[in-house]
Amino acid sequence: PSRMKVNCPTVIICPGNGCSSIRESNWYGAMFRILTDKKIPCICEDFPDPLHARRDRWIPFIRSLAENHSSRDLSNVILVGHSSGAQAALRYSETYSVHGCVLVSATYSDLGDAHERASGYYPAKSENGEQANPYRFHEMKKNCKNWFQFHSDNDPFIPLFEAERIRDGLGLTDTYKLLPGRSHYFDYSPEILDAILSLC
Repeated sequence: PSRMKVNCPTVIICPGNGCSSIRESNWYGAMFRILTDKKIPCICEDFPDPLHARRDRWIPFIRSLAENHSSRDLSNVILVGHSSGAQAALRYSETYSVHGCVLVSATYSDLGDAHERASGYYPAKSENGEQANPYRFHEMKKNCKNWFQFHSDNDPFIPLFEAERIRDGLGLTDTYKLLPGRSHYFDYSPEILDAILSLC
């Protein structure tokens, strides 16, 4: 018998950068095992270009995962993106329809980090002073109706106001979860599982 629940969206875990072995990194492997045990289809595969997490490699790769695992309805996926993976989920949803997105430790800007800037996810000022590469929140909201966003009050990398700019761009209220003491969400959080299950 199939392990998948009928018509259940396929969960795609999009990791943070620097994770060359995704199932051994952070909480991704634990989440994969829990969802699999619950007969929820879940993809937890190594992403290409793990150090730089470049947009022009990750977005097509996520699309290929959707095509390979959700062939009948490519939009019947839930993207669970952590850190750089959250940026990829945001940008993916600008172009492609998805059932849901769960953002964990997302940031709005590159925070002045040249390595992050080179990934291609973040808005920037062009040479003439105009904004280049803006977030198209209208398209994101049109392509995805179900959003969760998780952030911590003590994230050492991403200030709270960065997360709030994403929250406000998406117009989130009760599905924005500011949880105390979670740092950059390196460890498993049952609240993330609950969010995923609510979308299945």
